[in-house]
Amino acid sequence: MPSPDRSGTSDSDKTPTPLVHLSSRDVQVFNGKRISVAVQEWQDSRNRIYRHETVLFGEGVAVVPVVEEKILLIRQFRPSVKDSILEIPAGKVDPGEDFLAAARRELSEETGVVGGHLSFLTSIRTTPGFCNERIHLFLSMGGSLEDSHPEEGEAIEEILLLRPEDVQKKIRSGEITDAKSLVGLFLVLERLGVSGSPGR
Repeated sequence: MPSPDRSGTSDSDKTPTPLVHLSSRDVQVFNGKRISVAVQEWQDSRNRIYRHETVLFGEGVAVVPVVEEKILLIRQFRPSVKDSILEIPAGKVDPGEDFLAAARRELSEETGVVGGHLSFLTSIRTTPGFCNERIHLFLSMGGSLEDSHPEEGEAIEEILLLRPEDVQKKIRSGEITDAKSLVGLFLVLERLGVSGSPGR
């Protein structure tokens, strides 16, 4: 089974890049509870300098839970988009925390699902144009549903258990718009043998 890369690099990171990061010139202009914002300087082959604003988030995890042959989704109010979003449980990895342990923790906190087997699906870059966030996606099978205990400030309004076919319908209808959820659900629906294109 593949496992998440802890280095934060890929093969492309090991080859020369068209821009050189002048890291000594980085200026952190905001430092919040969940994110920071840095202004970075990069130099091209002609020695021209470019400034780039980067949101620093780091590593996250997200889990597609399958409980009694149904897929669990949560409906959570997201203040950033001022709307309730249908999505898979997810959260930030604590400093020094193992990705698998973080996935189990977030799954239990947000949904109450405990036990079962977690397997790694893939890792994704959510918005590489301006943010360094990387999310590691997992599949949870065979867990049992108990009481959830979300963190303070998490506005989880509803927990849904849906047949895979119904999840696919919600994707096709545009009801599920969260990117990490779409990637994870596409992979799990394929594993579960749900036929038909997930597109509209």
